[in-house]
Amino acid sequence: MKPIFVKRDKMLLVGLGFYGDPFKISGAWSEENEIGRLWQRFMPFLANKCKSIPAVKDSSVYYELHIVQKETMEKGYVDVFVGTEVEKIQTVPLELLIKLLPPTEYAVFTLRGKEITADWPRKICTEWLPASGYDFSYSYSLQVYDKRFKGMDNLEQSEIDVYFPVKKKKSAAL
Repeated sequence: MKPIFVKRDKMLLVGLGFYGDPFKISGAWSEENEIGRLWQRFMPFLANKCKSIPAVKDSSVYYELHIVQKETMEKGYVDVFVGTEVEKIQTVPLELLIKLLPPTEYAVFTLRGKEITADWPRKICTEWLPASGYDFSYSYSLQVYDKRFKGMDNLEQSEIDVYFPVKKKKSAAL
């Protein structure tokens, strides 16, 4: 796995969130787990109320944010957010949450076909990161779904990008 590196200014996302064990009911990459159910809530909401979300940057790009916290390692709890990017915050429907991601550099991994459902988080964290010369700058990852994602029933033909916020490792003083 070899990433490209991009710098991004702050990102404003609006969407819906879930906190807990997303795989308690069903395993990963299932529309029946809590992440799948979150998408099933968000997409119809967006379709019905898209005009009530001003300044959407690109209505064909969606984001899935995973925020790792202390309870992630202890209990498997993750803060998961799905949404869309907006230029600015004016007013948003009460049901939606707002996430402000800081400006940072990202290591961007493009996953294709079977890579999407593989254990890429472990591989990135235990293999790529230690050898990369980078550390994570924040404890989240961001999955980007655009026109290359063909749906859960067509993962073999799909691609997604996964963004990990990074910073160069500080060299040890001699």
